[in-house]
Amino acid sequence: MRTFNYIILFSLLIFVSCKKKEYPVSSIEGSPVFNCSMNVNGTPTSFEAGVNNYYMYSSFQQDSNNVYGFMAGLKQTGCSNCPNSIEIQINDFKVRTSNAPTQIDSALIPGNYNYLLSASASYFTAQFQSSYNKPASSYLWNFGDGSTSNLPSTNHVYKKAGQYKVSLTVNGVNSCVSNSNSFQNIGFLNNGFRTTISDSSTFGNSVSFFANNMQGTAPFTYAWNFGDGTAVSTAANPNHTYLHIGSYPVTLKVTDNTGKIAYANYNFVTQNDNSSCATNYTIASVNATPNTLGLSNVVINWTDANGTVYTSKDPLQPVSSYFTIVSVDDYQKNDNNEVTKKLHVKFSCVVYNGSSSIALTNADAVICVAYK
Repeated sequence: MRTFNYIILFSLLIFVSCKKKEYPVSSIEGSPVFNCSMNVNGTPTSFEAGVNNYYMYSSFQQDSNNVYGFMAGLKQTGCSNCPNSIEIQINDFKVRTSNAPTQIDSALIPGNYNYLLSASASYFTAQFQSSYNKPASSYLWNFGDGSTSNLPSTNHVYKKAGQYKVSLTVNGVNSCVSNSNSFQNIGFLNNGFRTTISDSSTFGNSVSFFANNMQGTAPFTYAWNFGDGTAVSTAANPNHTYLHIGSYPVTLKVTDNTGKIAYANYNFVTQNDNSSCATNYTIASVNATPNTLGLSNVVINWTDANGTVYTSKDPLQPVSSYFTIVSVDDYQKNDNNEVTKKLHVKFSCVVYNGSSSIALTNADAVICVAYK
């Protein structure tokens, strides 16, 4: 019996000694890798937390105007004027009282953001108005920047000029669903040219369409498609007769004298069609409001290999610059026991140091910011 026990003990020792050592699971296993990849003056550059002594620092600060800045810094630990490092600050969307908590889920949402002190640093408030030819039960707007609304008509604030695909879906009380969507140019600097479609039915299936140009430089050229497979028209206000009763998707492309293009889609229903439902919308106005407090504005600081700091905070920021939050997720507390958010961002900008500049282009980063 004793010999048998020795054999078992010896076998166990061999099994344990040959078995691969199991290390404890890391407390951060499964967590995202914070990183940034971009072109620095055309040279591909990338770095990530946990590699080559890089670390993601998250923080926040409240400025003299009581505007919070949510900050992320990807740099090496234990350095001063850390070379080849980046810091990103995204400002809150409103002023808070001193040390008040923030509404982070409203401040940081997917969409486009302006750079602080850029030439187009304004908010753009668009007034949307809907129409529906039947009794409606619900409305759903998608403004093309990650925001939605369920109001029949509403104002929406865009944080950056640009082209947005705006759609409206209306559900009727009789379960008839209609959708209208068009690319809308919002803002200045070649982004303010818009057009809408209206109609005036004469009788039966005959209709006159009108292109309503809100902005742009005359003369204009027009390309109409009446949605029934017939010939297109290049008239400003064409007349058209449909062969059959029904609803038709009408499209319009308008080009102005400077080459800018505006689009409009329109759901048309002939007079004697009593069953089809159709929704349409117009933009009544777009008004710019200067953003003197830098609300929802972004600052990017880049420290080069020599420890020289460059910043995007300069009025010479080109129009081609952009900053987009792709996604926002909850994340664990940082080393200071502050709550944080994980952000996926994409951006391009030019950073300046007073005498020279560096282009940061095609940047894609996963970062972490703290908040109160």
